[in-house]
This record gives sequence, structure tokens and C-alpha cells, in this order.
Amino acid sequence: MTIVHIATKAISRKVGQSAVACAAYRAGDVLDDAKYGKTHDYGKKSGVMSSDIVMPFALKALGVSVDRETLWNTAEAAESRSDSRVAREWLINLPHELSESERYELAIKFAQKLVDDMDVIADVCIHRPVMKLPFDPEAKPSSKRLREGEENPDPRNFHAHIMVTTRAPLVEPNKTLAFDSNLKTPFEWSNKKRKAHGLPSSMQEIKRIREMWVDTANKVLAQYHLPLMDARSYQDQGLDQQPTIKMGVEATAMERRGITTEKGNTNRAIKARNKMVAENRIQQRTDHERRARRLRNGIAWATKQNARLSILIGDAEQRVDSTKRSIEETTSGIAWAAERCERTPNGIDTVNNRIKSADDGIRWTTDRCESLPKLIGDTEQRITDTEPNLEWTAKRCENLPKRCDETKQRIDSSKQWIAHNSKRATDSESIAKTINQGITERAKPAPSPFDDSYRRAFLERKRRIDRDLAKENREADLRKHGDASISATAREARQILAHRLITRSLEKNSLRKAYQDSSIDYPEKFDCRQIEVLDDFAKSLGIDNDKSNIREKQNEVGEMLTFEVMTNNLSAIDILLNRQKERARYETITADFNEFIARADASRDKTNKELQRGLGRTDISRMTSEILTAVSYIEHIENYIDKEGTADDCKRLAEKRIKDTITRTCTQFKLSYQGLKDLDSTESVQKHFKALQDGLEGFTTKYTEKLTEGDLNNINDGLKVLDTKINVNKPDHTPSFGFR
Repeated sequence: MTIVHIATKAISRKVGQSAVACAAYRAGDVLDDAKYGKTHDYGKKSGVMSSDIVMPFALKALGVSVDRETLWNTAEAAESRSDSRVAREWLINLPHELSESERYELAIKFAQKLVDDMDVIADVCIHRPVMKLPFDPEAKPSSKRLREGEENPDPRNFHAHIMVTTRAPLVEPNKTLAFDSNLKTPFEWSNKKRKAHGLPSSMQEIKRIREMWVDTANKVLAQYHLPLMDARSYQDQGLDQQPTIKMGVEATAMERRGITTEKGNTNRAIKARNKMVAENRIQQRTDHERRARRLRNGIAWATKQNARLSILIGDAEQRVDSTKRSIEETTSGIAWAAERCERTPNGIDTVNNRIKSADDGIRWTTDRCESLPKLIGDTEQRITDTEPNLEWTAKRCENLPKRCDETKQRIDSSKQWIAHNSKRATDSESIAKTINQGITERAKPAPSPFDDSYRRAFLERKRRIDRDLAKENREADLRKHGDASISATAREARQILAHRLITRSLEKNSLRKAYQDSSIDYPEKFDCRQIEVLDDFAKSLGIDNDKSNIREKQNEVGEMLTFEVMTNNLSAIDILLNRQKERARYETITADFNEFIARADASRDKTNKELQRGLGRTDISRMTSEILTAVSYIEHIENYIDKEGTADDCKRLAEKRIKDTITRTCTQFKLSYQGLKDLDSTESVQKHFKALQDGLEGFTTKYTEKLTEGDLNNINDGLKVLDTKINVNKPDHTPSFGFR
């Protein structure tokens, strides 16, 4: 059964605690404390696996986001008392049987339930046990090595620190975060106040949250067929086990250093007692199982004997049947013998007939022996007739040795001819060698009066030529091996790029949109822009997203990455080679566009507000003013594209901004025309209608060729309103600013 551990404690100024300091320590982060003017630097803390801010779904729906430093400084600022509880911490033990990603999802899921239930904001930090190196008396003392007598923590101690605010969050009109300074969350109320409001006590509320944690964890454990948690106490479970007492930070640290404490002794006594009880229970269970096994064996033996009884009865019945058959067979044998005795006279007659047939055979044999001399005479006559043929055959055989000798002489003549020709060939080779030697001798240069110098020069030239030839051979071998090495390196590089391209969308390689991952937190992962570039590159190569056989597909994609393909897709190759370097280069290049577009947006917003003052304060007025400034805004971006020195990446971002602005403007045309019926006066309708017509005329004249089919459909859907009568309504509502 998986261990259940969930505990809570308040973080209070009364004991000198700060929410900012506690958050920095648990997250392993560097935070500035505005109240105390300090910087809490725990950036080197080890064991922090992840840290996330979890907000209620209501705040997420409003698009509110907050960082850790702002959250806890705001929580500190909301408290005015010197003994205020500035935060609350929930400590939960995560099942070590789950993987890292599964533990992370479980902690975030429980934190989400907790913040939605209590209407607070949570800071979730997951810690792992920090294992130190073994004690070494020869080594220099270090915080990374155990001291003498000190022990490492339990390697299964994966846990999450969930810090929550003590006040409900509020959203200011400018979408900034604040806290209700007048009222704490109901969990922080006293039991008297909770009872007055019809709420259960704090202890019952803690038990309820404990059960919520157990239910949340058991759903995950059941998916992986792991042992479930049980939130009940040992007594409620019917177990004779005594729970250990809480050690605390100081006692735990002392015990790890080998210093015995009173709490440690108490827990050791409890564990020894529980172990003894468990061993007794195991022994009792073993005895019960032994007795049950004996009983089962006895029942099995009796059952087997009962089964054999029916077999014995069947054997006896078979013997009775066999005896009956034997009696019947004996009776039939006696009847057969009596019948044979009756048939004996007939057998004697049969024997007499057979003796008579034998006598007839003897007489036939006697007649054949009498005619035998005549047959012998006929045979002798045939032998006499055959003798002339034998004489002819003998004469033919007399000539056979002579013919064999003639054949042998012919074979000897052939051998002599072959030997003679072999000698002639040998002589020809000897003559050819003699001729070659003569030619060589004649080709030698005439002797020089300086024979020694000539010989030394000749040998020097020979050595130089030999050195040059050896050098050329070595360089040729180096070029050969170098080309092979370069080819192998290039093949390996293509395999690496192919593997990164195939596995780009895996969770470990790309940022998760659902978790609002940032490239700052995970710089080693592909960001969303890089994934889009790689998706387009994979689509151009015809690569699907099937991950069933990565090894085989990696070889196939590696063959596709030819020099021409990589040259034509340098942006995708840069991302695959070094995503962080490419991201930094892209951000450096596009910084100019970001500054330009920020200035352009600010200028447009200023103009929109001036136009909106002349139209009204409704959403229709705001969208109409944006329509009127769309053309000048797009022209401003086009001038930026045409400007000399604008980088290609900036041009692509500018073109995408133009396309998005055109699509947005067409949607605003549709919504603005359809919203005319919601205006509260005829004068307002006419004013907006004229502005829309002017904006539509200028927009379509300028950018007709860039409109897609969907853009044209949006404009036409809006113009359909002109075919119906517009009824002016006067609804009672306040202006909404949700469309943006």
C-alpha cells in the first residue's frame, strides 16, 4: 500500500517568516522582498525538480498571469498586522512508483483542485531527495559529502511543497492582481467563526482535503495498476499498528548526523513494536495457512479416495462382466467340440480323397522321368549346331591383340610429338630471353670517365624519385582516408539531424502549450515558431508523424537530407543544428521589427482612441475606428518591408502581420455591420454606417488582391445586413471590451 502523507502549516510573521523568502527557498529561485528590502538568493539549491504557479480557472479565463515575485510581494503587502499569516503550505508525499512526468501531472492536478476549492493561488514546487557522496575521512569536508555518522535521506522521498495564499485573489480593472484586504479565506478562520457560518471545524476540513488528495492520487495509481492509498487511520483499518510521531526539521537533521534524540528514540521504539506485531501477525498468518493447507490436503485426500471408490466399483463390475463372457465362451467351445466330433467321419473321407490325389501326382512324375533321355539328346544336338559360331568368334579374337598393339604405337607417337613441341617452346623462350638481354646491354649508356660521380648522381636521382613517389602515395592514402572519414562524419550528421526532425514533437523535445512552457525555462526544447518551421520542412519532404519505427525512418530521412535539400532549407537546418543559437540569432535579428511594431501599435492605438471619441464608447465604435486606421497601418508596415537593410526574417514577420491585420479587419467589418442593430440611436447608426462605408471603400480598393475567400465571405456576410431593416434598440448594458 502506498504511503499517505499530507500536512499543512501556516507561514506567519509571528515567528519571523516571510512568504517571499519561503517561496524563494522552495523554488530554488532568486526573489526580491519589497517589504524587507532584501534579495533571497536560493538559485544554487539542489533537489528542485519543477516550480509552477497554479491559478483558479476563473482567473485563467480572464487571461490573468503573475510571476512568483509579484505574487508573494502582493500577498505580503495585503497583510498589515505584525503577526499575520502571510501564506499556508501543504506538504504532500508523491508516490515514488510513478515516473517524473506522472508525479508532476499528479501534483499539478491536485493543486488545481485545491485552488479551485479554496479560491486561492498556489505555488507548486516538487523536490527530490538529495543524495550525498559517502563519508570519506581522507577527503576534504564538503556539503556534497556525508559527515561521519550522517545518513542519506530516503531515496523514495519525492514530495511537493504547495504554498497557497491566505486571501482570495482579485482582478483590478487593468488586469493586475490584488488580494481582498478585508477578509481571509474561510480555511484561515477560527473554529468559532467557522461554526457561526455553518462550516465544519478546521480538523474536519483538513480531513476532507486529505481525502481529496487520496482520491486524486488513487485515480492515477489505478491507471497504472499500482497499490492504492488508504486515508483511514490504522485503527479504522483494523490494524494493530501505532503511528510514529513527527520528528521536525531539527531532530531529523540531528538523527542524520548520528545524534540520537528523544523523538528519534520514541519513533525507533514504535517501529520496533510495530515490527514485532507485524512479525507476530505474519507468523499467525503462516500458522493459519499451514493449518488451512493441512485441512485442504485432508479434504483433497478424502475426495481422491471417494473418487477411487467409484473406480473400484467400476473395476469389480468389469470383472463380473469378464467372468460372464468367459462362461459364455466356454459354453460355445464345448458346443463347437461336440459339433467337431459329429463331423469327424466327414474328415476321414476328405483325407482319403487327398491320398488319392497324391497317388495321381506320383504317376505323372514317373511319366516325365521316362521322357527325360529324349530331352537330353535334343540338347546335345543344339550344342553341336552352335560350334561353328564359336569358331568364327575365336578367329575374330585372334586379331584383337594385333589391333591393340597398333593403337598403343599411335599413342606413343603422339606423346613423342607433344614432347618435341614442348622442347621447341622452351628453346623459343630461351632465345627470347637472350634477345632481351642483348637489347638491355645495348641500351646501357656508354661508360663515363667519371663513373663514381655518375653512379652517385644516378643513385641520388633514384632516391629523390622514390621519395616523391612515396610522398604521393602517402598523400593519396590520406586523401582517400580523409574522404572516407568526411563521408562517415557527414552520414552521421545527417542521421542526427534526421532523428531530431522525426522526434521534434515529443514532449521532451518541444514546449508544451497546455502548461505554458517558456523557452526561458526550457532553453533546450524547440519553441512553437521552430516547430512550425520544422513541420513545414517535414511536410515538404513528405515525412509523416508516425513514431512506430523511428530507427528505420531515421535512415530513410537521413538519405533525403542531401546537400541540395539542406541548402534550400537553411532555416530549418539551423534549428536542427543548434536550436538555442538559432533562437538567439532570430531574436537578435527580429528585435528591430519588435521595436518597430510596438511603436506602430502605440501610434495606431492613439489614433483609434481619437476616432472612437467621435463615434461612441461601444465595441462597434472601437472596431469601426480600427477599420478606419487599418489601411494606414498596413501601408506603414509595407514601407518598413521596402526599407533598405530590413532583414529577411523581419520582412516575413511583417508580411504575416499584414495578413493577420487584413483577416482581422474583414472580421471586424462583419461584426460591425451586424452590430448596427444594437446601437441606441438613428444618428449613431448613420454615423457608424458612413464610417464603415468609407473604410470599406478604401480597404477593398487597396487590398482586393490579398483577400482570401474567407475574408470575402466575412465582408459579404456583413453587407447582408444592409438588405434588412435596422431596428434601433436601447439596451441597458455597459460597454464590453472583450473583443481584442
